[in-house]
Amino acid sequence: MHHASPSPNEVQRSSLTSNTSLTSFITFSMKNTITYLTIAALLAACGATTPTDDLGRQRAKLEDLKVKYKAYADSIKTIETWLAENDSTVRRNLAVVTAAPVEAGAFTHYVDVHGNVRADKAAALFSNGGRVRRILVQPGDRVRQGQLIISIDNDLAAEQIQQAEAAYELAKTAYDKQERLWQQKIGSEMQYLQAKSQKEQAEAGLAAMREQQRLTNITAPFDGTVDDIMVRVGDMTSPMQPAARVVDLSGVQLEADVPESYLTTIKSGAPVKVNFPSLDEEFDATLDHVSKFIDPANRTFKVTVRVPKGEESMRPNLLSDISIQDHHSDSALVVPSRAVLQDVSGNNYLYVLEPTKDNEAMARKVMVKRVSEYRGRLSIQPVKAGTLKGSDRIVDEGAKNVTDGLTVRVAN
Repeated sequence: MHHASPSPNEVQRSSLTSNTSLTSFITFSMKNTITYLTIAALLAACGATTPTDDLGRQRAKLEDLKVKYKAYADSIKTIETWLAENDSTVRRNLAVVTAAPVEAGAFTHYVDVHGNVRADKAAALFSNGGRVRRILVQPGDRVRQGQLIISIDNDLAAEQIQQAEAAYELAKTAYDKQERLWQQKIGSEMQYLQAKSQKEQAEAGLAAMREQQRLTNITAPFDGTVDDIMVRVGDMTSPMQPAARVVDLSGVQLEADVPESYLTTIKSGAPVKVNFPSLDEEFDATLDHVSKFIDPANRTFKVTVRVPKGEESMRPNLLSDISIQDHHSDSALVVPSRAVLQDVSGNNYLYVLEPTKDNEAMARKVMVKRVSEYRGRLSIQPVKAGTLKGSDRIVDEGAKNVTDGLTVRVAN
């Protein structure tokens, strides 16, 4: 079978058809490749964003904001400074404080306590028992030592004294007789000694009876003034209940209890100021005695102050205010106590006023140490030498509203 050969035109058309198909395939393949590469690039780009890169960008942004914030803050401060110097409305809104001078001079600290007047001689008088027969004095009368104040009816004691007196007379007579015989060398020495012993025993017995009777009666134990009579005629006395009181105000002292925390600072001879509120009287004295015993009940020790003679208005148990000096400095820096503040760390400080213009001043913070405080006045020392002197003025009232470097208005 014979096949006809294709003509040149047919061959050319076939070749063109084949080329067109190949070109279309290549074009399709390239488009798909580009699409795949694009998708892969996008996926790769998404996969490259990590948290570390985010942190870096945020940190950079924060640093940039800080720079801008500082620039704004500096500008604000510059404008505020200008306004503070030129704007009258700003000056009127300044913090208002009062000023106080730093006093350079002597400072004294006292310990304030309450004291009671105590007479050196004050006695409550008792009786051994019996009925009141007579009252020989009245309150306010002056008496001498041994003077009978109240007579007590005690018949038993009187009878015993009579018996003792009779026994004594008998023993004395026997002794006198034996003594004369002994001087004449008559009788034995033993008889003489026995008579002497019996006489001495009778004498001692009589003295004891009389002392007992004296204790039954009430007599003045010393020269003084009858302060009170506590019984009436006919009353029965008792050894447990006082019948009279005698005092001697020629010697008077004050007693006071001081907390044990002052035991090392209060010494005998220290200057003392005494005031009697009820009498409106006061005087200066010295501390007479400091007790070495601490009362365990209230943790105090006693001190005494001698009251000068001539204080006729003194009465036992009269209340007084006693100020005992325990610290003194001839050169100290003294400020009002309220002017010194304390920070959270326990450091003490105050503000020194440095005048600027008109009635304005700048507050400068100065650290200080508290030395001693008394009645609103505080002795201080600057922590750094030279930061505070006697001619300075400091913030007194209003210090809690002040900061270091703040411009304030001084009211006084």
